[in-house]
Amino acid sequence: MNHSISRILVALVFAITVSVQAKASVHSKSTIVESPSDLPELARGRSEAMYLLHTHDAQAILYLERDHGKTLAILDVTDPANMKAIGQVSVDAPSAYDFVQYVGNLRALIHYRNHSGFAVLNFKNYKQPLLVAEPEYLHPATVQSEGPSGLMLVSSSGSSANAASTPTGTPEYEAFNILNSATATPLATIQGVIQRVDRPSTGTIFLLNDQGVTVVRCLAAEREHQAERAQKDSN
Repeated sequence: MNHSISRILVALVFAITVSVQAKASVHSKSTIVESPSDLPELARGRSEAMYLLHTHDAQAILYLERDHGKTLAILDVTDPANMKAIGQVSVDAPSAYDFVQYVGNLRALIHYRNHSGFAVLNFKNYKQPLLVAEPEYLHPATVQSEGPSGLMLVSSSGSSANAASTPTGTPEYEAFNILNSATATPLATIQGVIQRVDRPSTGTIFLLNDQGVTVVRCLAAEREHQAERAQKDSN
């Protein structure tokens, strides 16, 4: 009988401990875990996605996407020990979206979950981000980064503006420059790609179609590779 009571008491203590930890911050000598209830109200509740922006003034701003892409909650998380709510803004997005990657000049590429394409969120005014439609992105595609200054959109045939001239069943690759430009700059469209080969060490992409081989180069990755080789040779 006493053993049964002891087991019940241990179970109750454990349940109470778990309940408390779920509602309050948890501390150890090196780590602190803070639950939503410990944070500003804007940090609570369901969100579709989040994005962390580092401004030119060394601020860290966290954006929480809500209401199927219609709202962004904004938190200043520059000081993790003192996070501050900035506010909420409306975004005229046609559907919920995922943040794909930073594309320079305080802008982020987003991908609509309804498969209608891509757009750009401009965070120049970090308290009032603006949704910018990029015509070059407005078709179904997948996105792949190409080093720190470029990206590739890969479309299946029939999904882009150039689909009429794209061989059936072959993908189309579009290379964009995204470094220090007001908008992403299209560099080239490579149609009818039948094979792709990557060289990660130099950031090089080789694309094969009926016209031959197209090479997409990442200069930053090449310079880094050259520096690493020079360092090895000197040793």
